[in-house]
This record gives sequence, structure tokens and C-alpha cells, in this order.
Amino acid sequence: MKRVFLLSAFLVGTIAAMSGTARATEVGTSRMFGLGVQLFEPTALIGKLFLDRNDALDFGIGFYGLGYGTCYNSNGNYYCNGNSGHNVSLHFDYLYEEPIVNSTVRLDWHAGAGGRLIFGNYNNSNHDAALLARVPLGLDLTFRRPQWLEAYLEVAPALVIVPPLYFDIDIGLGVRAYF
Repeated sequence: MKRVFLLSAFLVGTIAAMSGTARATEVGTSRMFGLGVQLFEPTALIGKLFLDRNDALDFGIGFYGLGYGTCYNSNGNYYCNGNSGHNVSLHFDYLYEEPIVNSTVRLDWHAGAGGRLIFGNYNNSNHDAALLARVPLGLDLTFRRPQWLEAYLEVAPALVIVPPLYFDIDIGLGVRAYF
């Protein structure tokens, strides 16, 4: 019984000492992989893998039509025909991050490059797929408690390469839990 008490006291002391010197967050340092959800465009299940503290890969499977920008025809006129939400998209981006604030919370900005592939009748164009080149720009907010949580806002200007060439913007607001 005395050993159990001493071992417990040692473990509690070690944990207390470690928590007193903890960094603002573990995201991107000891927790390198996160999964979460994103709202708006695309509404998606998303993931992020840090390669090091400043470089990350961002990816997701989205459901186009559940967010903003779903009810416009090819001339840019607003309409809704009840068929939104039937497209599926995949996106993959490389991100570079730098901290803006690093205290009890950490606020980072990020910029990157990547692509998005949309399956379905994208933007009422009568094509089965669309390919977009994206440039995601955003802010990432991570917390001291819980140390595994990240919230972000991202704007991704995109050039639709196929079918017709035109400009689009993806906007996402999301949250990730890191493991």
C-alpha cells in the first residue's frame, strides 16, 4: 500500500510539474494530426497533418451545396432548384503557417496552394466533374485548454479550370481535434 501511495504521489507531482511548464498548445508540436468539420463552402469532414511546426497538409471530403454559393446559374443569377447538396468534393492543400500571437492562445495565419475536385453538376454547368486550383488563406486559433482543439476561418480563392474557366471563392469555418 505504501508503494502505491508513493507511486501515485510521484505521478501527481510529475504531471503537476509538466503542466506548469506547458506551452500554449500542443497542436502542431506534439499533436500532429487533426480531424474535424467545416461549415459553409464546402461543408466537409476535414483533416490536417503537420509535417513540422510551419508546414501542413490539409484535406477533406466535402458536400457541395450545403453552404454558401449553391444557387447561382452559369450567368451568376441567383436561383434555387432544390437539387443542392448532391455534389461531393475532395480537396487537398499544402499550408504554410506562422504565429501571430503565442500566449495563452495561439493565433496563426496560413497560406497555401492546392486543388479541389467536385463530382456532380457543379454550378449548373451540366458537367459531371469540375477541377479547381485553390489558394487557401486563413487564421487558426488553438487553445491552452483544451490543448488539442483548433478553430479556423479560411477563404480560398479558386480558379475553376474545368469545365468553363472562371473565378470562385470557398469560405470555411471549422474546428479540429488533434491526436
